[in-house]
Amino acid sequence: MSAVLVWTLIALLAVGAEVLTVDLTFALIAVGAGAAAVASALGAPLWLQGLIGIGVSLAGILLVRPIALRHLRRMPNAIRTGVDALPGTTGKALSEVTADSGRMSLRGEVWSARLDPDVTTMPVATGTPLVVTRIDGATALVHPVD
Repeated sequence: MSAVLVWTLIALLAVGAEVLTVDLTFALIAVGAGAAAVASALGAPLWLQGLIGIGVSLAGILLVRPIALRHLRRMPNAIRTGVDALPGTTGKALSEVTADSGRMSLRGEVWSARLDPDVTTMPVATGTPLVVTRIDGATALVHPVD
């Protein structure tokens, strides 16, 4: 069996594993095996083929994969649902909101709220418009609308 065929088979097996894991690791190993297959077809010695395959795979995993995963996992605001959709939305204080406690109306629901300590710790009066910065469990961390 020729080395080109072996590298191609390794690449196909890695693609199959990638389909099962969807983690981009095996896809980049497949790219490295494909590069080794090309090196083999061009007549490179076996040690160089292996070095090229491992080098391309590692470079992809260390350099390309983190960037690709960051882009793939980023969800646009339009398709965020549940509590992931709440940061950035506005509501209204139903009671005084402090750094420790409070209640607010948010999208027609009553939420427990407290001030986001990264923004402010000054208590907010009832009726003040609030912006949600993040959700901590079942509590909205908020700050007053500027």
